[in-house]
Amino acid sequence: MPPPLKQRELTPEEEQQEVEVDFPEFDKSPAFIHVLLLNKTIRLFFVLGLAAIVIPAFAYLFFFSQEIGHAPKHQLVGTCGHPTLYHIQCGFGNISQDECHRLGCCYTSLSTCYHSLPSEHQFRLEGDWQDGAQLTPTRNLTPYLKSSVPKIRAHLGIVSQTRLQLSLTTVSAESTREQLPTEQINVIETDELRARVYSPTFFVEVKRKSNDEIVFSTARGPLVVSEGFFEWTLHLGVDILFGLGEAVLEPGRKYLLLNNQNVSAVPVVMGYNMKTNQFNGVVFNTPGLTEIEIVRSRLIVIRAQFTGHFQLELLPGPNPADLHRQLKTLAQNHYHPPFWSFGVHVCDESLNASLATVRSDIETMLSTGIIFDSHCLNDDLFWLSSAMSITTELEEAVGLLSNNSKRFVPSVVMVMEPTGNPAYTTARTNGLLLRSAYNIASYRGLVRNRTAVYLDWRTERHEMTLWLQQTWSSVRNLNGAGYSLKEGSLRDDGNKTYPSRSQLTYLPEALNSSIADLIRWDTKLSDSMDMAVKSQNRMGPEMMRRVLGEVGEGVLVISGAYDLRTKAAIVAQNVSGTWISLRNEVNRAIGLSVAGLSFIGTPVCGNARDNVTEELCIRWYQFGSLLPLFKVSEDRMPHRFSMFAQRIMLSTIRKRYALVEYMNTLIMTDSAYLRPMFYHYEEARNYTAELWEQFMVGDALLVAPVLLPQMTQIDIYFPETFYELWAGDELPTNDVLQYAVVESDLPMFIRPGFVVGLRQISDEVMAIDDARLQPMFLVGAMSCNIRKTKCDASGSLVFANGFGLEFRVVLEQELTIRIRLLLENETLKESACSATQKTLSGEVLFVQLYGHPNRTEPLAQQLNFDLCQLTGTETERVYSFPNNDIQ
Repeated sequence: MPPPLKQRELTPEEEQQEVEVDFPEFDKSPAFIHVLLLNKTIRLFFVLGLAAIVIPAFAYLFFFSQEIGHAPKHQLVGTCGHPTLYHIQCGFGNISQDECHRLGCCYTSLSTCYHSLPSEHQFRLEGDWQDGAQLTPTRNLTPYLKSSVPKIRAHLGIVSQTRLQLSLTTVSAESTREQLPTEQINVIETDELRARVYSPTFFVEVKRKSNDEIVFSTARGPLVVSEGFFEWTLHLGVDILFGLGEAVLEPGRKYLLLNNQNVSAVPVVMGYNMKTNQFNGVVFNTPGLTEIEIVRSRLIVIRAQFTGHFQLELLPGPNPADLHRQLKTLAQNHYHPPFWSFGVHVCDESLNASLATVRSDIETMLSTGIIFDSHCLNDDLFWLSSAMSITTELEEAVGLLSNNSKRFVPSVVMVMEPTGNPAYTTARTNGLLLRSAYNIASYRGLVRNRTAVYLDWRTERHEMTLWLQQTWSSVRNLNGAGYSLKEGSLRDDGNKTYPSRSQLTYLPEALNSSIADLIRWDTKLSDSMDMAVKSQNRMGPEMMRRVLGEVGEGVLVISGAYDLRTKAAIVAQNVSGTWISLRNEVNRAIGLSVAGLSFIGTPVCGNARDNVTEELCIRWYQFGSLLPLFKVSEDRMPHRFSMFAQRIMLSTIRKRYALVEYMNTLIMTDSAYLRPMFYHYEEARNYTAELWEQFMVGDALLVAPVLLPQMTQIDIYFPETFYELWAGDELPTNDVLQYAVVESDLPMFIRPGFVVGLRQISDEVMAIDDARLQPMFLVGAMSCNIRKTKCDASGSLVFANGFGLEFRVVLEQELTIRIRLLLENETLKESACSATQKTLSGEVLFVQLYGHPNRTEPLAQQLNFDLCQLTGTETERVYSFPNNDIQ
């Protein structure tokens, strides 16, 4: 149960203010300028200067501009003279001045039709505010020439002591008779936020209690609700925005949240206030087609298919780590599959490839020493409608993988062929399929050159649960080590028509290019006459939720369909092999990590069945090696390229294996995986605010992948003294460096004050399981005090829940290194150290330290630590070395 609402008694002065103030953000205390104007001389010059500016401006506005006022018969509610930064499009584009004024909006030839400020399109609160109060529209006709809904109900409440929730719901005839609480709540407070509802025009304003700064407001734009459509403008009080699955949100752009092959709904927007140096954000639900516009003033305009309910939650921050923690609390999406999931996953994605051809290629990879850990055989082999019988040929191919310590991870196409198979027949009989817009028959599309029908995954009917239990038993019979789910986002390659204004209230600019890959927009749901586009963003996540219920915990499941609550390994589908796509994948990976989705990957070299250059594939291997999931198409494996590229790609994979314990630690601790530079260095915002070409991996590592062709040097910003990870070269502090690179380089640097544990990977290591049996070594960069009399660094590794190591390095008169065993369950250590079935090596051979105050070369010391040799109750080893160089 959520905590009860906090009610604060108002003073008589505040009660008077409640009555007098109609709109938020206009009730301000006297500015400091009023104090200055008490001086007569200053007042004279100020008045003359003001007149010199204001009189010509108003003369222009009244005599030359079309901006002031509407048609005479309209009563002016807001002003049209506000800056263009705050202009929000009113209705459809390219309408006449008379049409614009009839809508109650403002008009100029440059900005066309836009909303006044405050907008005339709002909802009114009759009487005092109370949670669940009913609101009525100020205008019965919306700017989209559709009638407003007659009533909506507003709810504002506390979800936890840090989060507020705001929702709007349409009011049915039955719900109008509901008894509402009669208690009036004027101010709602959490530990950090204070929210206030304004009337008679309904506005919500939220301020941070610590500094009275606005972190959320609905007063700067319209609220439009009609049958099937919703538009609302939100203001977060920030200067820089990020979210929606991207590292940076550009003002002036529109973002379409549509769960197709490349874009999934990640409906969270966060931002940074450069005045207060604080972060905050908002999460909202988007079940259907949704467009997010970022106005140049950083206003957020949401235009969405409306299903009768819209809800959002506020995230107070005030720093990026707090935002991440709040998102994780909200999403509950911690996902940590088996350790082997960090390996290299291969899939033959060619159409109509025979098992004999696939087997021949696997034999080639094994004989030539190509590193990989799992194989899907072919991603077109298993459909939900397939019998999935274990033929002799399939059994031999799976046996080839097993005999060489490789895992079988089958791809399952999550649509069906309408060929009379039992799965299709049962789904059709029980009404579980999406229906055609023109009749009651199942909708038929084209997937992988085959006719396909689609399941309505979001239906709550019990028949869907029973159907999936029966159908998934065939998939389970394949005995796969994990599963890769394909076509979970209702893909359709067939010809289709596109909607018009008479069919959809609002048509986003990017709509046609997005739905070109999807089923027809007017496809009907299985259990109602509603269009699937209203629930498009629910289909993939609901499919994932149901499948994960069948699979259970602790299994690798790879998917391209997801939302904030999905617990799976995430990789985009249908990504072309271009430099632009590589850059987009970097941006997407950072955005998903910040939003709390950690076990992510990229389709290395793309997966759209197009050509790719060798240089691009090398760079993509380097970036992909940093992510938890490393998945690559068979035709883009190292042996498909020159010997030069093959050596670089295999070396990149071995470096990935060296870093795998650090990567696993980030996943086990549910930390933000990739982090934009402002995550740790917001004070350097002039450099880091919109910098995403370089990023942090966890707390300790800075990486700057090469993302453009034929580069010999790239610009890297170092907010403090970093050290090159492998060799220890010191980089300048607070400076942009032109860093020289060659084709084999992935620039990676360690942050001062941190220690990273790495596996010592030899050329003989061919799989992730072997990598974990290799000994470790430590690389650290010391952080020293101003006088350089004391330097230290620390770090940790987590092997499994309740099992890991903690490192501490201190340099004073001597060098002291402490390695502490973290162990909650003795059986974990026994399993790891078993003589017959050892699962990992606990050896730490040596430490390599950078940043010594009196020497430029790295400081290396032998340790020869082994957690398996700790005896009795011993949990810590301390190593001390004389340091004659300290003065």
